[in-house]
This record gives sequence, structure tokens and C-alpha cells, in this order.
Amino acid sequence: MSESGPAASYTVVTLTATLSTLKPRILTRREIRLGHIGITLLLMAGLIVGATRLGAVVPAGADLGDLTQRTYADNIWQETQTSLALLAVFLPWLVYGLLFKGSRAGGSVLLVIALLGTVGGSWLTSLSLQSYAALPRQVSGVVSRVDGRQLSLAGETRVYLVISPAQLRSADGWLKPGTPVTLWVSPRSQAGYIGGAPSSD
Repeated sequence: MSESGPAASYTVVTLTATLSTLKPRILTRREIRLGHIGITLLLMAGLIVGATRLGAVVPAGADLGDLTQRTYADNIWQETQTSLALLAVFLPWLVYGLLFKGSRAGGSVLLVIALLGTVGGSWLTSLSLQSYAALPRQVSGVVSRVDGRQLSLAGETRVYLVISPAQLRSADGWLKPGTPVTLWVSPRSQAGYIGGAPSSD
């Protein structure tokens, strides 16, 4: 015996409403855009973490068997990691701008900024890798001026200290004008190691 009347109509309406709720929801354009941005941010964060933890990928020009040169090499590689982290900030947004174009004006601005940052980060990374792979030179002299990380020696020799913050704080107590020092310096005049010059007794 088939159902008829109001009960049957109610059943049909209920079944139709239930089936309609099972249809997959179509994401809005805004939701898709937010998803793309979230993926880009996650990629950027992952690349930055990877850059700061990456070990040396090229042979060191310094003699790693010498403690002072090993310290130099470690500090120069930290500069390379910083350059890679800068590259990691901009590269994902360059990819985002190329794959997911938004408004013409906004997309163009994003692409230009990301492209400039990617080029700049790549250039700095290349220079840092060259410094790490190059043979450092030992420089000895008497300090004439200390200005933060800028160090001047008698005779117009100027270097930029790329030692770690802890090493810089440790040197604050004795790194004064008139102090004889020994440095390991890269071809870019970056000092990755600084120590007191041995006495000439």
C-alpha cells in the first residue's frame, strides 16, 4: 500500500532537503585566496627555518683544523644563513604572484617587491658563499677605533665584525683603542674571528 496525502508530501520534502545538504560546498574566491596566502606563509616559514639550520654546502676556504679559522668559518657561514633566510622571505611570494594573480595593480606591486627581494637575496647569498669558500687572510694590528661592529686598525685598515653577538659581548671588555689584535678576514673585509695578538716577548 503506497503512501499518499500530506504524509507522502512531507517525506518527499524532507528527503529533498536532506539531499541538498549533502552537496559539496563551493569555496568562495576569497576563501581560495586566503588558502593560497596561508600556504605561502607556511612555505616561507619552513624555508626560513631550513635556511637558519642548513649546514655548509660548499667546502670552506679556511683551515677547519685550526680553532681560530674554524671560528671564522662558522661565523661567515652564519652570514650565509642570514642571506638564505632573506631569500626565503621573498621567493615564496614571487611564486605566489606568478601562479595566483589577483588584481592587476596589487599583483604587479607584489611581483615587483618579491622579484627585487629575490634578486637581492640571491646576490647576497652568492657573495656569502664566495666568502665562505675563499681563503681568509690573517691581519694583525693595533685598534684605532671601535664603532659597534666597525673596527679600524692603525694604518687605515677597516673591517666589519661578523662574529656572533656572544663573541662581540665577550670582546667588549678588552677591545679598546690601542689594543693589539689578530683577525681572520674574508675578501669582503668581514672579520669572522678576532683575538688578542700574541705578545712579542
